[in-house]
Amino acid sequence: MRVLRTGIPAAGIAAGTAFVLERRVSAAPSAATGDPAAETARFHAALAQAKTELGVLAAENDIFAAHLEMADDPMLAEQVEERISEHGFSAERALDEACEEVCGMLAALDDEYLGGRTDDVRDVCGRIRRILTGETAENPFAGLAPGTIVVAEELTPSDTALMDFSRIAGVVTARGSVTSHVCIIARAKGIAAIVGASECMLEINTGDKLIINGDTGEIIVAPDTATERRYRALSASRKRHGEHCLKGAHTPAVTRGGRRIAVLGNAGSVAEVRAALDAGAEGIGLFRSEFLYMQSRGGFPGEQTQFEAYRHAAELCGERPLVIRTLDIGGDKALPYMDFGHEENPFLGWRAIRVSLSMHDVFRTQLRALLRASVFGNLRIMFPMITSVGEFRRAETAVRECMAELDAEKAAYNPGIELGVMIETPAAVMVADLLAAEARFFSIGTNDLTQYVMAADRGNPRVAHLCDPFDTAVKRSVAMTLAAARSAGIEAGMCGELAADPEATAWLLEAGLEEFSVSAPAVAPLKERIRTLDLPEVRKTPGAAE
Repeated sequence: MRVLRTGIPAAGIAAGTAFVLERRVSAAPSAATGDPAAETARFHAALAQAKTELGVLAAENDIFAAHLEMADDPMLAEQVEERISEHGFSAERALDEACEEVCGMLAALDDEYLGGRTDDVRDVCGRIRRILTGETAENPFAGLAPGTIVVAEELTPSDTALMDFSRIAGVVTARGSVTSHVCIIARAKGIAAIVGASECMLEINTGDKLIINGDTGEIIVAPDTATERRYRALSASRKRHGEHCLKGAHTPAVTRGGRRIAVLGNAGSVAEVRAALDAGAEGIGLFRSEFLYMQSRGGFPGEQTQFEAYRHAAELCGERPLVIRTLDIGGDKALPYMDFGHEENPFLGWRAIRVSLSMHDVFRTQLRALLRASVFGNLRIMFPMITSVGEFRRAETAVRECMAELDAEKAAYNPGIELGVMIETPAAVMVADLLAAEARFFSIGTNDLTQYVMAADRGNPRVAHLCDPFDTAVKRSVAMTLAAARSAGIEAGMCGELAADPEATAWLLEAGLEEFSVSAPAVAPLKERIRTLDLPEVRKTPGAAE
């Protein structure tokens, strides 16, 4: 038995038999061609066919709608055309180089979400390349035995679309992050996953008995009988619990004492809004608008582009709340077309609302789009990284100015739209009572709040252990915020990772939290956890103010 500890834990626990995916290596493309016009025509013909295929797939799976958007992005085509015309490359060679350049740009952003999108880019380019070379797409996952654990360098959406998940117990990939497509699919399908396990790829062969622990990142090769039996029992128990939770996914979460708790979803795209609602979310408590900006390669997305996305999300939610956070960029999130310059402490620098308030045209464009979309549903606007009442007032003033513009244009919007604050800095906690007197709602972002309260960078392995959301200082910050909201009579929710942690549910309810916002896969388990608690039990739980 060998225990490997090199993976990033992503989801679940599984015991099964390894299937190592071997990629067929295509012939190397020729470096040059004598007819750039013909190669350009070949590329555009392949691109058009790829778009047609993706359009069909998008009707069945939202991830391919995102792939279709990538294929439509002119940046990729322009880079391919440039390499053909200026260097005389074949269409295949130009596509390969353009693909790697785009992936390199995404990886250089040092953003976990965008880093996870490189596999999507390679998937789109791979589809175009197969059409160019005339390769026939085969299904390498056909005929897998039940209980298979797929091991691969990467797994693209096109790969997962071919998988029969009734036969797959888990996946292990050399690349990827917890936000990559394979992790999202694994959680949605209820299978185990470990990513970023490049160091152990050479130690696993097809046919090996494997155990993967998506809680710890452990991979056990050739486990002994007792270990395998223990993990199989644990995996079966979790599966039964998950199936039980799903039965109540669309039923309200009510404690045993009769307290009704709202469970909403977090999303970063229209597809994720749909997934959250399908999972039982009672609205969207956090829509991360920055992903629209990250996916826009030619510069800041225009008003109409943003309006269409916000409108679609609002229509999906209907009367259910849709809280859209304004641009939250900076820190660990950058844009390829925006120069932040060098910052010694980017998490304490020019980011979030600070960027919006200093880039008036960018902020105005987003606010106008949000206001125009507000008539299509119960849309609310939330400002991130607020540290003072003055910042909130400046943001509110910008909204009022946009309303005046729309009035002059006779454009429709909701004049009573609610404006809220994301509480994620100690400063906001300290003036929560003052903010509550002016904002219509709060949402506590525990990811940033924890690292700011504990003065520890969650991305620094030397101090990451200090970023403990259960620390008394963090608990008290949460309790103070909820108390201020309750005193002012405004709503307060939580949208950070802590909201989905079952170990935190009891003390959060005790502190007065009435609204949780979590990722789609966490909705049903959280609702079930809430149903197991009653008010007397919660009151006996160690409190948030301890």
